[in-house]
Amino acid sequence: MDDLQAGKLIRRLRRGSKLTMVNFAKQIGLSQPSLSRIESGNQEITFSLLEKVCKALNISMGDFLYALEGESKLQNIELSEEDDVNTEEELDAILNKMISSLSFEQKKGLYALLVPYIKD
Repeated sequence: MDDLQAGKLIRRLRRGSKLTMVNFAKQIGLSQPSLSRIESGNQEITFSLLEKVCKALNISMGDFLYALEGESKLQNIELSEEDDVNTEEELDAILNKMISSLSFEQKKGLYALLVPYIKD
């Protein structure tokens, strides 16, 4: 597991759940500096701690790992020069192409990642 990507995902999910670093750290039994090191990718996260993180964020460990796998694949996709995004339609087309290349489980992980950002 890539510690940097895992930390970024934890930070994104924590913020999406509107949890402060201090409160979340207390909830999972860590100090705030330790959580900060994990979120920045400077400290390895154990599976037992990852279980606590997932429970506190109300997601399964499987969903977290699928989101992490999908995120790392998305991180490796770069826009080519012909994919210069100038309009919303162009961006939609690029995103649809990216999403269609993901497995069902990766799509579920991406969905779980995006839900907190969608406003009704």
